[in-house]
Amino acid sequence: MRPTRKTFPANLLLEGTTALVVGGGRVGLRKARALAEAGAAVRLVCPDALPEFDALPVTRVRRCFVPADVAGCSVAIACTDDKHVNRAILEAARAARVPCCCADGHWAEGDFIVPAVLRVEGVTLAVSTDGRSCRTAKEVREGLARSLARVSPGILYVYGSETAASPLPIAEFAARLGFLNGLYGWALLRTCNRTELIAWAAPELIASDLLAHALHLPGETHAWQGEEALRYLTMVLAGMRARMVGEFHVVGQVRDAFEEARARGWACSHLLDAYAEALRRAQRVRAAVDPLLPHVEVEALALEGAKGRVVVAGTGKLGRAAVARAHALGLPVTVLYHARPLDGEECLPLTEWRRAVAGADRLVAALSAPEPVFDAAELGGLPAYDLGAPRNIRGDAGVRDLDALRGDYLRRTGAVAAIRAAADRAYAAIALESEAHP
Repeated sequence: MRPTRKTFPANLLLEGTTALVVGGGRVGLRKARALAEAGAAVRLVCPDALPEFDALPVTRVRRCFVPADVAGCSVAIACTDDKHVNRAILEAARAARVPCCCADGHWAEGDFIVPAVLRVEGVTLAVSTDGRSCRTAKEVREGLARSLARVSPGILYVYGSETAASPLPIAEFAARLGFLNGLYGWALLRTCNRTELIAWAAPELIASDLLAHALHLPGETHAWQGEEALRYLTMVLAGMRARMVGEFHVVGQVRDAFEEARARGWACSHLLDAYAEALRRAQRVRAAVDPLLPHVEVEALALEGAKGRVVVAGTGKLGRAAVARAHALGLPVTVLYHARPLDGEECLPLTEWRRAVAGADRLVAALSAPEPVFDAAELGGLPAYDLGAPRNIRGDAGVRDLDALRGDYLRRTGAVAAIRAAADRAYAAIALESEAHP
C-alpha cells in the first residue's frame, strides 16, 4: 500500500536562491519550470535532458550527480529514472542539511512533497492528498481550473428594495445561495423598510438574474454593480437613501448585517474591503452635508397647525418637551402616563387612552416601549404623530412617524435638493481622488 505522511502546507520563498534539480525527463521539466517561475536559480544536473529545457533559464551540468552538487542549494529535487540515484541524492542533501524532495518511491523519506498547483491571476491553489494519490490531486486541480475558467473575478453588486421585505427566512435564503457558482461573498441588509443583498459576485452570475431570483422580492426593485454599486452603498451609509435624508442609524444596521455575514462565513475579503471603502467615503460625504442639515425639534413639527387639545403619551424627556411646546402654543394638554404622572398637568393612566383621545385635536406618542401601544385603526381618524423608537403606534393610517416629519420638513424648506447636491459633489471629488491614486 502506498504510504501517507502528514504534511504542513507552506509556500517557499526561493527567489534569489539556488535550487537543484537532478533528472532531465518530464518530471524534472515540470519541477524546473515551477522553480524558475518562483524566482529560483535552477541548477540542472543530468547527462541528457529533453529539448524543452533549452527554453528555460537553467544552468546545465551535463554529467551524473555527485554529492557536492547539493552544496549552496536551498532545496533539491531528485527525479531521475533510477531509484538508487534518487536515494543517493536524498542522502547527500540530508548530510548537507538541504531539504530534498524525491519524485519516486522514496518520497515518504524526503523532507517535502510538491502538490498539484494551479495559478490563476495571482492566486495560487495547491492540492495535496498527503501522498495517497497524485492522480487524485491532479484531477482535483483540473476540476478547479475548469470551474475558475467559467467565471470571472468578482465585482460589487447590490440588489434589493427600499419598500419590501424578503419573504424567505435567512437560513433558506443562505441555502439557495450556496448552490450558485460565481458568488464569492454576500451580506443581507434587512430593516423595517429595506431589504438588500450586498454581494461580491462574477459578472456572469449577475447577468443570469439568479441572485435576484433567489431573493424573490415583490414589487419595485433596484440593482447596481461595480462602481455604481459602491456609490449606492456609500450613499446608503451616508443617510442619503433614507426615508428622511440625513438619517444616520442605517450605519448600525449595515454594520450588523456585515457582522452577521462575517460570523456565518458568508462574507469574503473583497466584499469586506468594499464595505470598508464605502464606509470611509460615506464619512466624507456626511461631513460635507452636515452643515446643511437643519436642526429642528421634532415635537415642534408634531404640533404644527394644532388648534385644539393635544394628547401626549409619555412623560420622558421627549414627552415633557411636547407638553412644554403645546403650552407655549397656548394649547390644552392631556398627558398619558405609564408609571408616574407629570406634576401640574391633566394626566390619565395609559390604560385610559381611549377616553383621553375622544375630542382631541391630535395624539403625540413619545413612549419608551418595546411594542406598539396604540393601533391606528382604533384612533378613529385622529391625526397621530409617532415619535417613539421603536414605534408606539401599529399601522400607518393617519400616522406620521419621525422620518416622515423630518423628511417633509426638509422638502418643504428646500433643504433636500441642496443636501443631495452637496453629497453628489463630495462623492465626485472622492471618485476623482481614487482614480488619481488607485
